Amino acid sequence: MARLPDPLDTLTPEAKRVYDKITAKRGAVRGPFASLMHHPALAERVGDLGEFLRFSSSLPGDIRELAILITARSVNQSYEWVAHAKIALKEGLDPQVIERVRTRGDLAALPARYAKAARVVRHVLAFESIPADLQAEVERELGITGLMELVVLAGSYRLIAGVLFAFDTPLPPGEPAPF
Repeated sequence: MARLPDPLDTLTPEAKRVYDKITAKRGAVRGPFASLMHHPALAERVGDLGEFLRFSSSLPGDIRELAILITARSVNQSYEWVAHAKIALKEGLDPQVIERVRTRGDLAALPARYAKAARVVRHVLAFESIPADLQAEVERELGITGLMELVVLAGSYRLIAGVLFAFDTPLPPGEPAPF
């Protein structure tokens, strides 16, 4: 298992600045950022993108978290799932929708606003073009800005999943594996 040592004991002043910046929004450096802090400049840039997508984008919170959960489930990333399933509930995503994603149920049967976003995310994760009719529908609902944020969100959480897998990031203590 590829585990990294805790970088927090050896932070340079510049790395401490990045650490403080990340913790200001997220509350702690856990999960992928515990690994990314071994390269503070990279951690800062990844953190900036994630911070924008989570806290400043135009996406409704329930749609954002649905996209993150679909991304996590697409690669069975437990840490990402556990962290964001809780956030999804706080953002108003129905527990039945969360469970449908977790159990790999039929996402086309979700309410239309969720089903459309889910289709976009699945195309992104499969490295496929979004069908023109779907793109037009999602643009009408979220705007071109929201559509772009949805696409980049899926890609960025795939990146985070890769970091979590690469360094065998464990689930928080006491958290059962979701799948």
